[in-house]
Amino acid sequence: MKYTYLLIDLFTILVPLIASFDKRIHFVKQWRYYFPANIFVAICFLVWDYFFTLNGIWGFNHQYITSIYLFNLPIEEVLFFITVPYSCTFIHESLKYFFPKPINLLASKYLFYIVGGIMLVGSFFATHLAYTYSVLLTGGLTLLVLPSIFPPALLNLFSITFMLSLLPMLVVNGLLTYLPVVVYNNTQNCGIRIGTIPIEDFAYALVLLGMNIAIYEKLRLRKLAEL
Repeated sequence: MKYTYLLIDLFTILVPLIASFDKRIHFVKQWRYYFPANIFVAICFLVWDYFFTLNGIWGFNHQYITSIYLFNLPIEEVLFFITVPYSCTFIHESLKYFFPKPINLLASKYLFYIVGGIMLVGSFFATHLAYTYSVLLTGGLTLLVLPSIFPPALLNLFSITFMLSLLPMLVVNGLLTYLPVVVYNNTQNCGIRIGTIPIEDFAYALVLLGMNIAIYEKLRLRKLAEL
């Protein structure tokens, strides 16, 4: 069905969007900080997406898209970079409300440094695999930079947000790769999959979510500091 990808986008954001108006979490009040961050990150990822699509690193199954394009990308793919980060950031804000006391994860910062360092080193051994190389490089840099952006409490919170976000990711990316809506060129990834999801997608999600929440929190905290 040609509306499949569009429906996946819709159902990804539907509940978080409605719940954003709940007076307890009231995420709608944070939109002035969130959407500038999201638009900036979406543009970065759409440029990445455009060049990967142009060079055949991945593509899209025309059976499941409406064939409406923006900059050579299906409109559903553009919406993906709005709906998915929004839903994950809503999880982040929900955790703040339901767990107002800072969550303590011992050595969280050092784990970021260790895993980030491993990913950076690994990228040098994957230069022949465009997707693997790009996510190892950007994922490693993201993990190394985030501890300097987030205060310890927010860094710990982001760790939990990312882990919880993996659950809906398994559903959304599982559908996109099982049907498949998104078709990968397996000569440009390492070939390891969790179910039908290339393992690189998890690092890709880390960079997408990390950039969105880091910039959002930076804008939000800067405004609070001015008050």
